[in-house]
Amino acid sequence: MPCWYYEREELLKTPSFLDHIDHETETRYRTEGARFLFDVSHKMNLRYDTCATAIVFFHRFYMVHSFKAFPRYVTAACCLMLAGKVEETPKKVRDIVNTSRMMLSEANFEQFGADPREEIMAFERVLLKTIKFDLQVSHPYSYLLQFVKRIKGDKDKLKELVQMSWSFINDSLATTLCLQWEPEIVACAVLYLATRMSKYTIEDWEGRQPGLRWWENFVEGMSTEVMEDICHKILDLYPADGGATSSSGDNSAPKRTEPSGSGPTAGIHSSLQSSAANRNDLLAKRPRLIRPSSQDPLQQQSYSSSSARPTVIPNSEVSSNEHAPMLTTSYTAPGSLPYIGRKPMMN
Repeated sequence: MPCWYYEREELLKTPSFLDHIDHETETRYRTEGARFLFDVSHKMNLRYDTCATAIVFFHRFYMVHSFKAFPRYVTAACCLMLAGKVEETPKKVRDIVNTSRMMLSEANFEQFGADPREEIMAFERVLLKTIKFDLQVSHPYSYLLQFVKRIKGDKDKLKELVQMSWSFINDSLATTLCLQWEPEIVACAVLYLATRMSKYTIEDWEGRQPGLRWWENFVEGMSTEVMEDICHKILDLYPADGGATSSSGDNSAPKRTEPSGSGPTAGIHSSLQSSAANRNDLLAKRPRLIRPSSQDPLQQQSYSSSSARPTVIPNSEVSSNEHAPMLTTSYTAPGSLPYIGRKPMMN
């Protein structure tokens, strides 16, 4: 199967950059694409995994093609159609088109041309060839639930921790983190960030070994440098004043102000160590998931490689639905972007 993880240098020299689109504009396009997909998925009552798969397809597509050659909203709509098939939540192209029309401004919807349905149908072949028919995508959500089930502590506190971590995973999809790190690494990093934000200390967990911190016990080779590099990328999304960014129907660029001393996430941002200047240092020994000691084949399946579809560990004290935040949940991450920070549906 193709490798979809890229070095920092590769992410700086994308087809869009080589097509004379600057990095700030490309970042805006990726953010708007992710926001649009969250919007449409929410409106169509699609599950969180369908939306996340569509966004991963979207990011992968633009590591091969330029935003100048392929309009972002048409690409996003096609990614959602394909993700619906992959995650067994298919939607009619007509419904995707109609919902997209509702979510976008008239100027942005013009990207779909005279026959939007035909445009998306024809685009699917290009998308499939681009992602090399690699349709199975694993997401950090399932790994987050697996990790939290191993933590011993107050049940309500752990639910709050999952809610915050879940929001950070949603927000991370607006970045290229899914092109840089495996889902279990991102899951570990957002859990670390949530503990810092909530001032919650993880003191005990299943399989605890002397001399190892919880993240080292969950993901072999995981370091604070890797986690903080990921945390910085997520925190960089939040405006310093906690304000909102423009919606997908607005042609203006969303503000990506660096958090300052007055921002809602500034304290955490500054308390983290500086991001590693050379990502190759972080990759000297790439972290990898530690498989559970249990011989239960179902439990082992849930810790399979990232190319396999994730499965939540069964027969656990806390069910997956109990831990997964709902769209009606009142909590949002501090400074979280609208649409991107939206809670997923659990059907």
